[in-house]
Amino acid sequence: MIVVLDTTAFSSDFMCSGTAWRVLAHASKAWGLQIRVPEVVVAEAVGGYEREIGNTCLAVDKIVTKYAGRLGLRQHFGDFLEGLQERRNDYPERLSQMIEDLGGSVLPPPEVSHMELAKRAAARRKPCDHKGDGYRDTLNWLLVLEIAQSNPEETVYWVTDNTGDFTNEEKTDLHEDLLEDLRDAGAAGRVHWSNDLSTLLLSLAGAHYDESSDDLRKVRDSLQRGAITEFISVSVLPGVVKRSISPRRCGLPVNSLKPEILAVQGDPEGLELDVKGVAEQGGAFAEFSFTAEALVGLDLVDGDGELPEGFERGDGVDRSATVLKQLSFRGLIELDSYGRPVSGEVSNIDSLNGDPGLDPWKSHGSSLASVQAALARFHHRNLVDPALLEALQEALRPKIDPKIFGPLIDPKVIEMLRPKIDPKMLGPLIDPKVIEMFRPKIDPKIFSNLLPSFNAVAGMADSSVFAAALHRGVEQADLDDDDDVEEDDTDGNEDESGV
Repeated sequence: MIVVLDTTAFSSDFMCSGTAWRVLAHASKAWGLQIRVPEVVVAEAVGGYEREIGNTCLAVDKIVTKYAGRLGLRQHFGDFLEGLQERRNDYPERLSQMIEDLGGSVLPPPEVSHMELAKRAAARRKPCDHKGDGYRDTLNWLLVLEIAQSNPEETVYWVTDNTGDFTNEEKTDLHEDLLEDLRDAGAAGRVHWSNDLSTLLLSLAGAHYDESSDDLRKVRDSLQRGAITEFISVSVLPGVVKRSISPRRCGLPVNSLKPEILAVQGDPEGLELDVKGVAEQGGAFAEFSFTAEALVGLDLVDGDGELPEGFERGDGVDRSATVLKQLSFRGLIELDSYGRPVSGEVSNIDSLNGDPGLDPWKSHGSSLASVQAALARFHHRNLVDPALLEALQEALRPKIDPKIFGPLIDPKVIEMLRPKIDPKMLGPLIDPKVIEMFRPKIDPKIFSNLLPSFNAVAGMADSSVFAAALHRGVEQADLDDDDDVEEDDTDGNEDESGV
């Protein structure tokens, strides 16, 4: 099996020191995994690390300016900043060594003509986005195809959290454009997608270890659940504070903006452990799941209105609203030969089964919710004249011709029957492809009798302001919609897998 790593695998853990990387180091030897890293990914990882160091230096400079002189710490801060620069300069070498320690190799970009790349961009063929951007992502994908063609007997796993450019709308599999590429390359069914290393390793573990093996049973029998629960509370859960979550997957209101975990209260409840494989020196790694009450902070479109049940006003500075919500946590934990926890990390945060907060997302459907979200974002950010939005809402309301009822019914009664469109229902996201999908279905003739000011909507839809606003909505809200590696080399997260 061949595992090809995208930039997101490194940007989430630049030093490759987390649990997933520790398990991968063992699995690459014990399971015969071949680790491959595109040279483009190495360049992106180095660039992302350098930017993060730069941001850290700027933050430290502010502290130095305010405190260092008065506290006599200028030399200490100076040494610290110098150390940061040294780490920045030697990161390329350290990254190469880390890949080598995994038994991996760095591969150069495929030999592809500029015209082929240009044609894919012009056709907006994935992994290019709606603007045709995606040069580096396309090089990486064509390398995956080349690897699959050169190794016809091997299964290939492409690990990337860049779901916006590589997966379908549901985030369950590769995009149809890419599946078509695989069919044309004769690699259909042999190339799979996973959004992170933890999910991939847990999926592969069952195929490599017998449940009845003595080593695995020994570790399973010696699990110390009390120690594990305490370890998760003390060492794992603090890592989810300030972590962004998906409003759709966590059952939050459709009009939520940038929800994040502010705190996890109490100990994990209903802890379940599923040992997946044996690690080095007789240890093991396992998948854990539990529920816990989390304090979620978020902004709401029309935040001055009435809050949903169970929500409280925020501090007005950081977040406009907070809510205590029982959520499900899942992740990976490493155990030693006595079943004691060594390291761990949370990979998925979701609502509980049957959460009523999921119903609005199901009833609206993801596409409609995205359209509503975009309009709400424009209204919330004052990007568009409210009169234009009101005109658009009025145009979308079904028309009822009074002639079909004859003279017996007052036209005012008919007008009362027309459904209202409540702007408060509009949420925080939209995929530009969704609006493009909806636009051709609107017949321009239905707008012919509207006020002249409404004609500006067409221009708004094609303007750079409109496109930029849509893009910002995608980047800032629902985790399911994807940070784009092509525009930001340090993407975070997505917690769904197509393996």
